[in-house]
Amino acid sequence: MGRRANAAAAAVLAAEALGTLLLWAPLPFAWIWIGGRVYALTGSLFADGSVALAGFAVTAWLAMRALARLDQRWIALRRRAGYAQPDGALTQVVVASATLGLTAFVAWYYLFSHAFILPFMPSQ
Repeated sequence: MGRRANAAAAAVLAAEALGTLLLWAPLPFAWIWIGGRVYALTGSLFADGSVALAGFAVTAWLAMRALARLDQRWIALRRRAGYAQPDGALTQVVVASATLGLTAFVAWYYLFSHAFILPFMPSQ
């Protein structure tokens, strides 16, 4: 029972990590794309921004609720595997994904877009 619970806990933790990574780029870009389609249909920048912002807000809220439920499941699985698990791992997963997301953004911005705007960075 402990081995299966450990494997299930690892799978739930991987799902949490994937879910938090989705909040950094795929979900916002998807709503920006949907907002662009709304703009193409209506010609209204207000409708575009409203749909994109409201859609992302609702989707992010639903995703965070799902991640919180997954974290409760992870705690239960860890306890079933024999660990005294008082807290979930969602906070640490969010911090790790935020660090990864910000690092990827900085790398893209400074290395791939040639946007050297800091005084100590070389200019082109």
